Amino acid sequence: MKRLISVLVVLSAIIFGSLTSVAQTGDPGLMDIKDFVRQVFIHGVPYEEANKYDTSVVPTLLKMLEDPTEEAHWANIAVVLEIIGDERAVDPLIAFIEKGVEGEMSRFRYVAKTSALMGLGYLINKTGNEKALNYLKQSLAPETWEARRIAGISPFQASMDERNRDLSKYAILGLALSGHPSAAEAIRSLQKPADTEAKRAFQAQVSDVVSEALKTNEEIAREGLATYYRKSMP
Repeated sequence: MKRLISVLVVLSAIIFGSLTSVAQTGDPGLMDIKDFVRQVFIHGVPYEEANKYDTSVVPTLLKMLEDPTEEAHWANIAVVLEIIGDERAVDPLIAFIEKGVEGEMSRFRYVAKTSALMGLGYLINKTGNEKALNYLKQSLAPETWEARRIAGISPFQASMDERNRDLSKYAILGLALSGHPSAAEAIRSLQKPADTEAKRAFQAQVSDVVSEALKTNEEIAREGLATYYRKSMP
């Protein structure tokens, strides 16, 4: 069985990549950062390649994340920012995740938001940033998304409630990617008896995700993200 995180990365790449061209295979080297993030990676952004870039490219990436003409590349931009791990990106990334739209958002925007949410785990893994870590912990509860009053629903959901549950699932995955011990504790809290019917229903929906996320968190904590991805990717 494919690992939880790599499966989700592939699924996101399929959704994202169906509307644009496919990147060439092989080692792209340190190409211009704009060219790098404008590729489509069939198996998701390659961790080791993205990790070669340093913080000097962060201002460029942050500008691209605000540029509507780069919408098709926002998912890659967010993930590369998070792999680089510059803490200057935390507030802009959270603002990006929470930026609402009227009506139905494009699938590019939705994939970018969920990629950015999950990808906060990369940044936490590298920096231990408390704000990003606490944001993901709070995001585990679907009602938190309701309280944030974020407008817009994706083409993949029938209701705001479904959207909120899906966003919380990506928060679980972000905590898994972090490899952080307190992230594991937060994920484990979803296995404790719930006090409302809504919480019990959500726990039932994510029970398999929670179990795999705990395994992933433990493996990343033990071996590191680079080793995890070398073992996970085809």
